[in-house]
Amino acid sequence: MRRLLLLPVAYIGAALLFLSCDRTPDYVISPDDMASLLVDIHKGEGVVDLNSSAYRGDSARKVLKQSIYMRHGVTAEQVDTSLEWYGHNIEKYIEVYDKVIERLEKELKDADVAASGEKVQLAVIGDSVDAWNDTRYRRFAYGAPADNLKFSLRRDENWEEGDVYTWRMFVTNRQSPFRVTLGADYNDGTTDYITVTITTDGWTEVEFPSDTARTLRYVYGMMELNPKRGEIAYVDSITLVRTRFSPDSYKRGQVKHYSNGKKEDKK
Repeated sequence: MRRLLLLPVAYIGAALLFLSCDRTPDYVISPDDMASLLVDIHKGEGVVDLNSSAYRGDSARKVLKQSIYMRHGVTAEQVDTSLEWYGHNIEKYIEVYDKVIERLEKELKDADVAASGEKVQLAVIGDSVDAWNDTRYRRFAYGAPADNLKFSLRRDENWEEGDVYTWRMFVTNRQSPFRVTLGADYNDGTTDYITVTITTDGWTEVEFPSDTARTLRYVYGMMELNPKRGEIAYVDSITLVRTRFSPDSYKRGQVKHYSNGKKEDKK
């Protein structure tokens, strides 16, 4: 009888031990607070990417990061210590980063709805520039509300005929085929596009050369994945590099051309 009474106590003790192990130490930033901090850090990195001329020096970037730390009431030492702890507790770190991605995706989705699905690019000056102004990573999960990432850039004063757009990304943990499309609308009402199906993980890129004889109105693209049950795929390090026309490397063999809604035969 005494042994039977002690049995529940043993279970309770084990449960308490498990809960105590599951908690983060007092000197570590809690998972929820860490997720909120990382969300703002990623937003800050986006500001730097879009305003590189204003953040050329390390001092300006440090000031921006320090302002984020002050907003969250933490120090650089606390952040470094917490990141080190999460690095040794990778399951906890994955849980935190899932929250980060979920919050960023929600904000992007809300912004996407407000902009009627169109992401308008700011004017980008230069012959070879990264024109990507959206999130640089994306998670595709079974049952998630969105299974695609899309953009649409409206022409600005820095566009030129024959500009080449290269959408580059790193894909991991993919099981289902991954589809990437890049296209353009021209002032004469015609459309070009190119589609690539990705069946392997790792670095991949899709290159879209615009027509040298037509004036661009929009450049747009979409990456889409229909995950299987239980599948979670990640796309990271997304860039959209615009380069100028070069006759030595200019190739349009894979580009499909449409006029008045009909595909034109290649000549």
